[in-house]
Amino acid sequence: MAPPKSPPLSELTGRQWQWIAGGAMMTLATMPGQTNFIAQFNTALRTEFGLTHGQFGGFYTLATLASASVLVFAGILADKFPARRLAIICMLGLAATALIMAGAGHVAILVLALAMLRFFGQGMLSHVAMTTMSRWFNRFRGRALSFAGLGFTLGDAVLPFVLTVSILAFGWRNVWAGAAAMLVGLVIPAIWFLLRDPPEGRKGRPVIANPDGAGMLKPTGLQWTRSRVLRDPLFYLLLPGIMAPPAVGTLYVFHQAHLTEVKGWDLTVFTAMFPFLSLSVAISSIFAGFLVDRLGAWRLMPFVLLPLAVASLILGTLAPIWSMPIAFICIGLTQGMTNPVVGALWAEIYGTAHIGAVRSLVTAALVAASALGPGIAGFLIDTGAPITVQTFGYAAYCVLGSLLYLGLQAAMSRRVATIS
Repeated sequence: MAPPKSPPLSELTGRQWQWIAGGAMMTLATMPGQTNFIAQFNTALRTEFGLTHGQFGGFYTLATLASASVLVFAGILADKFPARRLAIICMLGLAATALIMAGAGHVAILVLALAMLRFFGQGMLSHVAMTTMSRWFNRFRGRALSFAGLGFTLGDAVLPFVLTVSILAFGWRNVWAGAAAMLVGLVIPAIWFLLRDPPEGRKGRPVIANPDGAGMLKPTGLQWTRSRVLRDPLFYLLLPGIMAPPAVGTLYVFHQAHLTEVKGWDLTVFTAMFPFLSLSVAISSIFAGFLVDRLGAWRLMPFVLLPLAVASLILGTLAPIWSMPIAFICIGLTQGMTNPVVGALWAEIYGTAHIGAVRSLVTAALVAASALGPGIAGFLIDTGAPITVQTFGYAAYCVLGSLLYLGLQAAMSRRVATIS
């Protein structure tokens, strides 16, 4: 049977667009906890605290794994509290942590601050944003996730170069203090306005029926509690592949100082190439969002990791300056597809009734992957294996993940049929 046509965007109400804008604002606000943001302080922090690439990568891994551990338990709050309240709490925590970073004088404080940044920013606030879009949209879920994810894209496009220049001009501590001020003075008031009422016009608990559900009277997947998901073999087959984008994509950005050194590239030129990444993310995210609403996320899974494999091979084999934007574009294609495709997958496979609890498990795994990638790469760098050698293993991992998802198509199709 052919997939149903996705409805036109003209059917979205003004209030629904407002919540999508709120989702984009939340994802933009996560940036102080994202690797692309923190990586710009790599050289300054290693110099300040006398750390090697491996030591800093190890501390970053430790901090991020701690964040992921807490997120497993805290993520279920997205099923219990309104999105606006939870988002503002996360932003206040993120702003407070930015001030701790600004005043950090010891390695222990640095590690604590990194853990809090990763939890409130990359972990919890991203989880609230994507869970909100997955819960409140059904026919438009893919596009809502892709549009909300443009906050990540905007931050990745603008902030790396701005941060590099700002750190040189004002010092890294003042930049962190400025980030805290922006969160409190601008972002929190915007979220307070944008998420003031759910899309269907009622102030209610987050577990009520999906207003975009085309006649659905209650949330789907009531039987898929978190404990049952943890006993589902399909869940563990899906996890390894989706951990590749945060692990592999993150390590290239985190170790950009080392990468540019071994490639003979200028770091400022490298950070100036981030708009290529962001443009690629934006285009592929929007396109993938339409495909999710048309075909279903599960059908697209075999294609998500292939561009990242190509990017890894480019970084491992090519040295000319023109290869930089091509690698960024390929990384962006995977990152852009990840938000709408992987974001919608869990609602298709497990329904929306316990989507916060299910997504907290997934988000924790993704956060852990973003820690393991830089940590393992930093260790290998210190042992004499540059990233340009490691890239071939990362490419192979992505290809194997794509083949696994191709083999799981029948199993995912059967599961989606039971949910819908």
